[in-house]
Amino acid sequence: MKLRGEMQIGRIGAGLGLVSLLALAGCAGTTYGTGTPAEQQLLEDVTGALSLAPKNKQNISYAPRPGIVKPPSTEVLPPPQEDVAEANPAWPESPEERLARIRAEATENQNNQFYRPNIVRDVNYSDDKVGPAVSPLSRAEQQAEIERRKALARQGSPNTRRYLSEPPVDYRQPAATAPVGELGEDESKKERKRRKATAENTGGLRRLIPWM
Repeated sequence: MKLRGEMQIGRIGAGLGLVSLLALAGCAGTTYGTGTPAEQQLLEDVTGALSLAPKNKQNISYAPRPGIVKPPSTEVLPPPQEDVAEANPAWPESPEERLARIRAEATENQNNQFYRPNIVRDVNYSDDKVGPAVSPLSRAEQQAEIERRKALARQGSPNTRRYLSEPPVDYRQPAATAPVGELGEDESKKERKRRKATAENTGGLRRLIPWM
C-alpha cells in the first residue's frame, strides 16, 4: 500500500511538472508583436476556421416596415390610364390587333361584292374569275419594278450610297472613256453563232469524211 501511494504521488508530480513546462514554454514563446503566443494563435485560428458562425457579428438595427400609404379619399378615384396605342397613333399595331381589325372589316363587308381587303398579296396569289382582271400593263410594270429592285440590290445605285459597306459615290463613277450602257452581245446569241459556224464547217465532203 505504501509503494502504491508513492507511485501515485510520483505520477501527480510528473503531471504538474509537465503542465508547468508547457506554461513556461507558452510564456517564453514569441508573440510577434501581437501579445499572443504562436501556439495559442495557431489554436485559435484552427478553432475559428472550424466554427461555422462568424466571429465578429454585426449589430444591425432592423426598422419595422412602414404602413401602406392610403389615398386621402376613396370616393373619387382618378380615371384609368388610356391605352398607349390610342394615345399615340404612331404606335405599331400588334399582330393580334391587325387580325382583329381585318376580321371586323370582313364581317362588316361580307355582303358587299365590291369589297376588296387591303391585304398584301402573297407571291403565288392569283385572282379568281369573279374578281377584276389584272391588265398586262400592270403586270409588266410590276415585273419591271421587281427587276429594277433586283438590279439595285445586286450592284447598288451609282448616284446614292445606301450602306456603309458600299464604296463612295465618287469611286463608282465610270471613266470618261469607259463604255456606259453597253451590255454587249448576249451569250445565247454567241452560242447560236458558234453552232452555226461549226455546222457550216462540217458540211459537204467533211460530213462524209469526218477525219478530214
